[in-house]
Amino acid sequence: MESIKTLLALEQPKLGEGVKASILPRGGAFLIGLVVIILLARFLNPSYPIAPVAGVLSAAVILQVGAYLLLRQERLLIPLSWSILVTDVLVIALVIYFTGGIESIFLWTYLALVIAWAYIAGLRGSIATGALSLVSLWLLVGLDSGGILPHHQLLPLATRLYRDPSVMGPILAIDSLAIPLMIWLGAHLPSIRQRENLEGGYLSGVQAFVDAVEAKDPHTRGHSERVSRYAVLIAQELGLERKEVKLIRDAGLVHDVGKMFLPEEVLTQRGALEPAQQAAMMSHPMLSYEVLKRSGHSPELLHPVRHHHEWYGGGGYPDGLSGESIPLAARILAVADAFEAMTAGRYYKARMSIEQAAEEISKGKGTQFDPRVVDAFIRRMKRGEVPPPRPMEPIPTEMEAIKVPLARHQLPWTLGMMTMSQYKASTILFRLGQEVRSVLDLGAVLTKVLSLLKETQGYNNCAIFLKEETGDLVMQAAIGYRIHQKGDRVAKGEGIIGWVSEYDVVRLIPDVTVDQSYLESSSFKWGAMLAAPLSTEGKVVGVLVIENEIVEAFTSDDAHLLEVIGPYIAAVIEVALLHQQTKTAALYDSLTGVHNHRYFYERLEQELMRSHRHGHPLTVAIIDVDDLKKVNDLKGHLAGDQALRRMGHTLKENVRASDIVARYGGDEFAIIMPETEKEEAEKVIRRLMILLDATTVQYNAETFAMPTRSYGLATFPWDGDNPTELFAVADTLLYQAKAKRA
Repeated sequence: MESIKTLLALEQPKLGEGVKASILPRGGAFLIGLVVIILLARFLNPSYPIAPVAGVLSAAVILQVGAYLLLRQERLLIPLSWSILVTDVLVIALVIYFTGGIESIFLWTYLALVIAWAYIAGLRGSIATGALSLVSLWLLVGLDSGGILPHHQLLPLATRLYRDPSVMGPILAIDSLAIPLMIWLGAHLPSIRQRENLEGGYLSGVQAFVDAVEAKDPHTRGHSERVSRYAVLIAQELGLERKEVKLIRDAGLVHDVGKMFLPEEVLTQRGALEPAQQAAMMSHPMLSYEVLKRSGHSPELLHPVRHHHEWYGGGGYPDGLSGESIPLAARILAVADAFEAMTAGRYYKARMSIEQAAEEISKGKGTQFDPRVVDAFIRRMKRGEVPPPRPMEPIPTEMEAIKVPLARHQLPWTLGMMTMSQYKASTILFRLGQEVRSVLDLGAVLTKVLSLLKETQGYNNCAIFLKEETGDLVMQAAIGYRIHQKGDRVAKGEGIIGWVSEYDVVRLIPDVTVDQSYLESSSFKWGAMLAAPLSTEGKVVGVLVIENEIVEAFTSDDAHLLEVIGPYIAAVIEVALLHQQTKTAALYDSLTGVHNHRYFYERLEQELMRSHRHGHPLTVAIIDVDDLKKVNDLKGHLAGDQALRRMGHTLKENVRASDIVARYGGDEFAIIMPETEKEEAEKVIRRLMILLDATTVQYNAETFAMPTRSYGLATFPWDGDNPTELFAVADTLLYQAKAKRA
């Protein structure tokens, strides 16, 4: 049952947003229907009484306007959405009835309505609409045909046709069977829409990454977009189907996504690439392929991306394919990619004109490029359909003679000079960006990071310690052996974990038993340990600790991997920390650390609703600090702030977990005590007053007693059933207590 409630809660925002988006189209459809009926009545049946149907449709349009305004209130989204569904069915039913019932030309609108609500609210929407439509169809047609309701005839049809069973029967049967069919079709619409949205959104996200990489170099800015445009021209010239053209367009947009994992010096190198740099550059088709494969894209998109640097005559990379074994889409991309590079220019080679580039591509027919693809592109070029290259800043003349060698037969595909740890780091960083970038909850971010390390690297025992302002470290998340040690603290500079935090250096400990400080930091007390700082822009936000029971389980490759991914993990954590701080600022009082006035009122309304529903009592207490002004006058406002801070801490630490403590005003605190009678609440408050009497305040090496206090209590339902009434009673009792104290 709880899982169903959770599912409904998750679906509610989607339902409300879907209804909001459909308000204007729905209102427009009602207006169009009204216009059609008026025109039909005027030209075909001047005696037709237009008033009833005009009233229904006009009311429906007005209802859409009202719903549009009301749906701005988030709490009304769900009930109003389902009310609109019922109203839609009713409006359609009345329109059909007033335009002839079984003879109505609008009988098909039931089917359109089922599909529309399936798109808005999924299976539940289609079932609800379909069921209501069937009921209203049979009810109104029956009442109309039976003479119980007056008949409204819009079309000049044969008299009493609507009572002819030979006409009514087939129409009712067809419509009755079509509605369940629409329900079935509607059940599949959300999944189709979701898949399209996910694929489109993912490709847009990947393209954004590509754009960011290309923006680093003015020569490659917009490269993928232009390659995609040229590839589409070739595909169209070859007469490919629209679906294939779209696939080639998408492949062109993301074919270089793997470059985001390449070092910046490789992407922006002004001279000839060193062997290691060229090997890294040659890895980008495979990296792009892996990136897109992990996201679940089809082979039709993956293969062109992987093979767009293969040569038609053999000798390309990554797989050394040749001829027709290279997918046609990849052969198209190869020509488009080469043409764009020639006409845009690079630091190591001057740009060419369209004519020069066409000549160079023609020279590569049969060796580097598919002759058929080249000919198709040349034909488009001769017809002037290839757009001219964009304006480009001049390339330095001293770079114009520099060449970069092409792939040769003797250089088969390997990872080249790109180490396995670099490749693993690329994979982890991409997945980190995809899976964590939309997560803002700190706990969820930390858990996802550790799970990703376990999945990709087999790190079964790891933990993340976050750094506090004092420099101490607190363990906030763990998997494996430390999972039950959340909250463990490491003092500033203490052990290997504290040392890594202070000096911002990765430490690899092959055997923790060789040094006492290592042993103290280890959870196993034997085996190997890795500790890596999580730092961004010179600021350490935490330490990642990885352990293994086996001595020398980690190598320098593991240490290098953590050096590479550490700053990215730190950046993700810092964003989550900022979000947490913003969220905390919205809920808590910055001085005392207890909840603020706004949160208190929202929570009180929620607790009162729960008490109403279950019949439980609820008590509200207001505590006023009587002598705070005296402290401010004698010792200064900072001393008064310290007294409030100390009082807030004492109250928060000595109430039940279900109680809510808040700063209600300048010198007032308030407490919500759910499921608490007044007598029990009185005992709790008296105990708190005794604790506060025994509490002292320290400020500037001076200690003084906690200022005196007065309080008032009010209990639901006896003293009131809403916040205003409860506070009025509590406030009255508070001032009576203050008067007695004076």
